[in-house]
Amino acid sequence: MSWFKNLTIKVKLLSGFLLVVALLVAVGIVGIVGLRTMDDISTTMYRDQAMPLGDLASATELFQRLRVQSRNAIIYTGDLENLADVENEINTRSEQFLAAMQAYKPTLATEESIRLYDTAGDKFYNVFKPGVDDVIEGAKQGEDPVLLLQMMAGTTAAANDIADALSQLTDIRMNVMKTANDDGASLGNTLLIVIVLVMIISAIFSIFLALYIAGLMSKPMITLSAFMKRAGATGDLSLSPDDERTIGEYSKNKDEIGQTIAGAAGFVQHVVAIAGGLETVANGDLTLDIALLSEKDTMGVSLKKMTDNLNSMFGEINQSTAQVSTGSKQIADGAQALAQGSTQQAASVQELSASITEIAQKTKENAEKADKAAQLANTIKNNAEKGSRQMDEMTVAVKEINTASQSIQKVIKVIDDIAFQTNILALNAAVEAARAGQHGKGFAVVAEEVRSLAAKSADAARDTGGLIANSMEKAELGTRIAGETAASLAEIVSGINESSQIVSEIAQSSDEQSAGITQINHGIDQVAQVVQQNSATAEESAAASEEMSGQSSILEELIAQFKLKGATGRGIGAGHAKKQLAMPEMTSHHDNSGEFGKY
Repeated sequence: MSWFKNLTIKVKLLSGFLLVVALLVAVGIVGIVGLRTMDDISTTMYRDQAMPLGDLASATELFQRLRVQSRNAIIYTGDLENLADVENEINTRSEQFLAAMQAYKPTLATEESIRLYDTAGDKFYNVFKPGVDDVIEGAKQGEDPVLLLQMMAGTTAAANDIADALSQLTDIRMNVMKTANDDGASLGNTLLIVIVLVMIISAIFSIFLALYIAGLMSKPMITLSAFMKRAGATGDLSLSPDDERTIGEYSKNKDEIGQTIAGAAGFVQHVVAIAGGLETVANGDLTLDIALLSEKDTMGVSLKKMTDNLNSMFGEINQSTAQVSTGSKQIADGAQALAQGSTQQAASVQELSASITEIAQKTKENAEKADKAAQLANTIKNNAEKGSRQMDEMTVAVKEINTASQSIQKVIKVIDDIAFQTNILALNAAVEAARAGQHGKGFAVVAEEVRSLAAKSADAARDTGGLIANSMEKAELGTRIAGETAASLAEIVSGINESSQIVSEIAQSSDEQSAGITQINHGIDQVAQVVQQNSATAEESAAASEEMSGQSSILEELIAQFKLKGATGRGIGAGHAKKQLAMPEMTSHHDNSGEFGKY
């Protein structure tokens, strides 16, 4: 019956109804044949049995009337008028009797019936009719009725023989009719049994065919309907082994149900493939290459567009992260160098302060001990020259700090721009994650981390910019004070040169020098404070740069979890080959090989 399974539903139903109609036609033909047979039997019985039996009955009745009229002839002895009527009646009845017997003669079929017919005819022609004629003649002549009765003795015996022959012929005909009737009844019963059997067989076959066709149509549709209902309610595309075998078997049929199941199998394969692609993307592998079934492949086009957009977005984030990491490392290195320089400057300023304090002490002692000025002149000159050189170095260092602060301000501006761009990228990533729905939650977390990092970078950049601006102001103040100190030291050197010549004037100007040195010492203390503040600011900038560098590394690690198309070097997904997602082709109505639950 495999050929029947491959027929279309229309052909199956038409075939089933045609078979039922054929069985009905067969029942009708059997009934018609039976009715025709019964009609033929009835016609045969009427023509061959009932009509001859009627002729025989007419002949028997006519003969009985003849016997009665023959007796009437004796009664009307001497009554010529009545005897004429009796004679006419006897002649008429005799002719009718002979006509009935002649009509019955062709239906004689057995030797016994022919013998009885011949006996009746011989007795009638040779005995009964002549005897009746003699009695009528005697009655006309007025003979004695007793004599006429004696003459009727032979006629009566012949009449009895004729009556017996007619009765036996009637019995024979009745037996024939009974046999024919029994045959007809047996045939009717046989036809009834045949019709009932054909009807029962037709009903059983029709029920079996209806159940078979219903099974062919309902079993696969029940399994498919249950699967689609479960898939629509729970999203579960898995099938039990029995369901897979059932659907796999019926999907091979060529009818509409098989084509529907095969098409549904192809669609489920496509959905499972799309789900696999989404799972791959959710696992961070964006190297997926989508092979579309057609230009109208809605899910495939959406998945391809999503992977392309994510690849583009995370590629740009990767590049920006690399730039942020490089810049933060450079800032950290510069901040470290600045911190070390500031520390050295603080130490130098402390040494300079100590030297100035010593000079002030010596100036006071010079006021008290003018006589020792000459001896100490060379020492003071050397110390003053040394202080002048250190002041020059400090002036240069402060100018370099000022220049470095301006450079750092530019770097902070770059960091602020990077933080702004990173924030924009994070917002775009959050928007794309929201569009991705359930599968974009991981992207939303990464986007939020990037946005938080961008905010922290912007805050650190603003704090660092403020500190650098403050440091620049202090550096300018230090530069001005260093210039003034350098000028004072130049004057000191000039004075010391002059003191070597005019030692006598040192005692007079010692008080003034002491006052000037006190002012210088105050200025050196301010410079020391500024340098210490610059050192602390530089250390804070170095710490912030280190933290930003660490956050950039964390961001790189987070983004490195995603594999991108065409990624090389340190970028996202470096070294991973492109993965292709081949979409299964939808099973057409000519291809019924698709099965569920195997993808």
